[in-house]
Amino acid sequence: MHRLISARNLYQTSLHNISLPSNTALNRSPDIKCAFCRKILLGQHNIENLLVARHQSTRIANALKAVKKKGKHKIYKKYGELLEVGNQAMTETKVSISKLRAVHLSKLADSPVSLGQLHQLTTKPSKKPAIAEVDPELLQSVKEKILKKSAPISAQINICSGPKEISLEDDQCALVYTHHKISSLEDRLKTKQYIDSVKESYYNFRKATIYDQRLQDLRYAITEGLTQEFDMITPDSKLEETPLQPLPKSPHSVFRELFIENQMDSYDQELLNSFSSLQSQGLAHPAIEDIYDDPALHNEIHDPRDLEFGQREAALEVKRLNVKKAKQAIKQKKKAKLEKRRAKKEINMKTDMKQLELQGKQEALERLLAAHLQLLCSLNMVQEARKVLQYYRQRGAKAPDHPKITDIKVYNTLLHGYAFMGLLDQTKDLLTSMATDGIAPNAQTYAATFECVERSNVKDKEAMLQHYYEQMQEKGITLNDLLDKTQFVHDQRELVFRAVRRLHPSFTPHYTPPVLDYDCPLTDKLKLNEIHNRQGLLTSPAEGLMTLEEVKERGRRQLEIEIKGDIEVQNIDVKDDASPTVKLYREKLQATEAEWRSVVRESFERNLGTLRSQSLASHSAIALYPYLRVLETEQFVELIMGEINKLVDGSETYSPTLKLLQRDLGTQVYHKYQVEQYRKNGVLSKIYKIYEQYCEWYMDRSALGTDVPLNSRQAWQMLVHRNREGASLDMEETPWPMEMRQNIGKFLYNIIINDVKIDVNMFKPKAKQKKLPAVYKVHRPWGRLVRLELKPHPALARLWLGAARAELRMRADLVPPASPPKPWPHLHSGAYLLTKTPLIRMPFYIMNQWKRLEEAPPSALYPALDSLNQLGEVPWVVNKPVLDLQLQIFRSGGNKKLDIPPPASALDPKDFAEAKDAAGAFKRRVALSRARAEMHSLWCDALYKLALANHYRDDIFWLPHNMDFRGRVYACPPHLSQLGADAYRALLKFARKEPLGPDGLRWLKLHAINLTGTMKKSTVDERLEYAESILDKILDSADRPLDGEGWWQASEEPWQTLACCMEIANAIRSPNPEEYPCGFPVHQDGSCNGLQHYAALGGDAAGAAAVNLAPRHRPQDVYASVCALVEEMRARDAAAGVPAAIILENFVRRKVIKQTVMTTVYGVTRFGARLQIAKQLKDIDEFPKEHVWSCSQYLTTKTFDSLREMFTSTKLIQDWFTDCAKLISGICGESVEWVTPLGLPVVQPYYRRGTTAANSRTPLDHQQRPCTMKQRNAFPPNFIHSLDSSHMMLTSLHCQAAAVTFVSVHDCYWTHPGAVPLMNKICREQFVALHSQPILEDLSDFMVKRYSYDESELEGTLGAPNKKRVNSLLKKVPNKGDFKLDSVLDSVYFFS
Repeated sequence: MHRLISARNLYQTSLHNISLPSNTALNRSPDIKCAFCRKILLGQHNIENLLVARHQSTRIANALKAVKKKGKHKIYKKYGELLEVGNQAMTETKVSISKLRAVHLSKLADSPVSLGQLHQLTTKPSKKPAIAEVDPELLQSVKEKILKKSAPISAQINICSGPKEISLEDDQCALVYTHHKISSLEDRLKTKQYIDSVKESYYNFRKATIYDQRLQDLRYAITEGLTQEFDMITPDSKLEETPLQPLPKSPHSVFRELFIENQMDSYDQELLNSFSSLQSQGLAHPAIEDIYDDPALHNEIHDPRDLEFGQREAALEVKRLNVKKAKQAIKQKKKAKLEKRRAKKEINMKTDMKQLELQGKQEALERLLAAHLQLLCSLNMVQEARKVLQYYRQRGAKAPDHPKITDIKVYNTLLHGYAFMGLLDQTKDLLTSMATDGIAPNAQTYAATFECVERSNVKDKEAMLQHYYEQMQEKGITLNDLLDKTQFVHDQRELVFRAVRRLHPSFTPHYTPPVLDYDCPLTDKLKLNEIHNRQGLLTSPAEGLMTLEEVKERGRRQLEIEIKGDIEVQNIDVKDDASPTVKLYREKLQATEAEWRSVVRESFERNLGTLRSQSLASHSAIALYPYLRVLETEQFVELIMGEINKLVDGSETYSPTLKLLQRDLGTQVYHKYQVEQYRKNGVLSKIYKIYEQYCEWYMDRSALGTDVPLNSRQAWQMLVHRNREGASLDMEETPWPMEMRQNIGKFLYNIIINDVKIDVNMFKPKAKQKKLPAVYKVHRPWGRLVRLELKPHPALARLWLGAARAELRMRADLVPPASPPKPWPHLHSGAYLLTKTPLIRMPFYIMNQWKRLEEAPPSALYPALDSLNQLGEVPWVVNKPVLDLQLQIFRSGGNKKLDIPPPASALDPKDFAEAKDAAGAFKRRVALSRARAEMHSLWCDALYKLALANHYRDDIFWLPHNMDFRGRVYACPPHLSQLGADAYRALLKFARKEPLGPDGLRWLKLHAINLTGTMKKSTVDERLEYAESILDKILDSADRPLDGEGWWQASEEPWQTLACCMEIANAIRSPNPEEYPCGFPVHQDGSCNGLQHYAALGGDAAGAAAVNLAPRHRPQDVYASVCALVEEMRARDAAAGVPAAIILENFVRRKVIKQTVMTTVYGVTRFGARLQIAKQLKDIDEFPKEHVWSCSQYLTTKTFDSLREMFTSTKLIQDWFTDCAKLISGICGESVEWVTPLGLPVVQPYYRRGTTAANSRTPLDHQQRPCTMKQRNAFPPNFIHSLDSSHMMLTSLHCQAAAVTFVSVHDCYWTHPGAVPLMNKICREQFVALHSQPILEDLSDFMVKRYSYDESELEGTLGAPNKKRVNSLLKKVPNKGDFKLDSVLDSVYFFS
């Protein structure tokens, strides 16, 4: 492991800091016997021969890197030069040091053993021994000399050119220790100084190696504590008299031998003194950390006395200590302790982990089988489906560890496959198997049976149907249930109805009407019987914008887009569309793509045939082959070509990993398959039929002929209920498992990687054709991991760039729909017509949240679904003047100050200071590369957003919404929505315009001032006065945005300010501003919304006043209030002589503590707050940088103390949330769950080792316990976020009922200028209504029911104290203050 590590700071003309002449004559004596001298002095013609030595670094990290590189080469050996300086000449020997250890070397150095004796001792006979056996007396004498450390013998040296003798004291073996070339050796070899330098070199080597090794041994002995056996191997009995002592048997023995029993030399003493000095300062020795932390040093620890010298192996071999086994043993020991600790914890857990994992495996298998059987049945491969089901049935019956198939959906899927083909015998066999397995049939089972009988060729169908009807009656299933409680595709409903009519000719089905109304106390005023409160639902959001035929045409166009899967929009960056160069590149690209299509088609068919053969020969029950038959070959070719285009369009410095690309491509195949199934089974035509009727209702709210005003969900449910014939729209999906999608994508990407090639010499007219892969793999570092990515070949990137395609391709689910979105009637369908969009944004490997949603009553989800529908049905248009201005700036090179990113080519390297050394130059290159990549990423993002906005510049579009697990809503299209940055929010306007009215212009002016962010502490009247005083600047900004004074450019939100200026100018210049139709949205933003909810929850009067819940004449600034309180504490501490308080005088500023106050409601830790404050202090030029860390610690403490003092109830509630989450996840072993006041179930998705689930079929929440730290830290902010979303949803629903246009960006509410007063009134009323509910009490009751332990578990059982703690804490609801909640109704600055 150890090497000869070179000395530092030596010059070529000096050795060990001894100056030497550069030209010295050397007497070449023929009596030179030393091989070293003969090689150096006589081997070359020039006198000044240089010894070419190997240059090595003394840095431990570099040495370890070399070890890692050569770790694979087991035979590789490292050699050193041993010099024996005697009375006649020097003797040099090349020594293998692959196993040389410092402890052994130190013993050799302190002993008088000569090289000859050493070699005679440590050599063994060759295969044909020519040397006599080693003399036993010599062995004994050497043993005594080494172990007893007898007095050193002086050595005589006779230099080749002279008889001068120099004593080497106790060293007869020395090491040349230098990495510099040795020149002009005569003077060095003639003087005692050189001999002394050789000796010093040897000790330097000892110091560089022995103590590194002893540090390692010390670290190992102290920290590990693992007893290891050192087995002695004595292959030859004659070697029993070896002079080596037996090794110690434990690390503690190693420690005793190194530093206690053996007499320490000066270096050992120096080492321990260094340890003591560092420990007294509370520091760790850096060498210990460097050596111990690097795994390369722990591969093998060799016996320190196991030496091999010369070309022969040692006579004694010692079995080396294998650190790999030691580490495994340590890991097993730690694992055993951890398992023991977890076993104790498992006693308290509510559910058994093994049972939970087994349940997860069973559910995952049943989902896989349902999807696979449905796929096989759609391909008419019912026999293969039967074999798959039979395989898993038998496996579950034979092996108790394997999950059993108990889900009736799996059997019903195969029954419908049999029924479609009229296979009655197979249907009977499957029903028999179900009875054997104890699977109870349901209405869907008998519907499939009736369909099969009707399709079969059996003669007496009535008798067969009567037989199954009698079985139905025994199980309580009626004939009406066959049609009312089942789902159908194709003509299944008609066939079942015909079969029922065979039994009862006059039978008429009665379908159960859907539940339309709410079941939540907060929405009592919006129930169907409250007609006077629902009059606003009679007004269409698109009233007057288009005709019914135009809406239907938009629906047809949107359906075609979703069937195709993507759209093409104009590339706004294409400038020269007709140049000869561009045409040439486009021709080459077109020819290349045509060739690719042919290659891809051929490769797909070839690989598919190979896969089919492998599937037939395989013993696996579920094969990949059927999944690649669901589409036509040309459809797969189009998907692959689309992926190539996506790869070429990707960023140079970032792209998704190969696994993500494969998964996404497999998902695209699944969506295409879904569309094809919809087309075949009649669902597609049914969707469009109902959607046309929905469009009629959307434009004319009385189209359904009901007396009760309905919202979009209720209207859709009514339309589905009225059109029950044909295929069902509420079919339960059987999505393909993610690992199957991954395999599909892998199959297709193998074609891209292996078969798609490009001629890299296409731009060289005279060069031969040279085909190379068009994309290649890149292993990119990503933190501590390495990501596998795909990159296009530079030739392909050049071709693509030169072709300058005029279109950008975007997926259909990433662009706003051109027609009203499909409402969310339930969990599994909404937003787009065909494209599946998840209601909840959750990782695919988390299932508990979906379970809770499915278990909840449908009416419990209606408020959340209706709020999403309300936000989605608002039509939008693009603000064309703002868009044209942004396009002008974008095409002219961008503007960083205005947040229009410039291209990466605009980066000026001169902005990065020139480096003075190599390290600085490297850092500069890295900084340049990072800056260039960031600029390109921002530029591409702006390109897509502006191109999409330009695509809709003359059109109307909608923004469907979904939500995260807490209920916070987001627009589904990511590129163009109200949740974007300032520049892209300014592009949006309401499509339906409303007159400004008497207050509209006033709200526009106020909004313009609010956007600047300069008058947050001013009253409304002061802001309006200021707006009037700068009206000329507002008009100048609207008229000359780039050439005028540019007042708008200094705003916090410049582009929205400019858009507002333009709207103000249009309104003022209109004939009658009150009648001016305006579609510009005005915002009302909450004042530190999280703290508002905390203050309302706790009834905290002081905290409520600080966040504007209580009415005040002037808006309150909570950040300034906290800052004043901190300054007061600092002044007291400064008077008492606290150093940090004295240093912070005049530095306690609002900006310093603002971020900490803002994030405290979201669970920021003290360490995180300290980093925030330290960053702000560093940004103050006058602040002494050496005191940043200590002062940030002081300010963090005082800020938290101030918040606790100002928001007493807030901190109590937050601490209660944290403690509850800690016990629930740590003791109960459950994720924290709750139900929002609107009835939405919430489950926190934080589990241990989240990365393991990506490749696992079993959901993560069925494999791992919750992560206590994440559950604890996330519960307070997540609960507040759920309250925030509940308030938004209530405001949304009541605004819709009042015919007020409403859009939200979390706690920022948008509406028409004339509707701001009404929206403000509704917002305050719903906040009061929300917090009038016993929120904390309801939460406590829910957690007690969900997590508390029964009284029988609290006495005489293991873990009883912890269980009592859980039961006690969950009931300890924090007390409330005396704040009057109704005062919020009169607070002007609550939302402003």
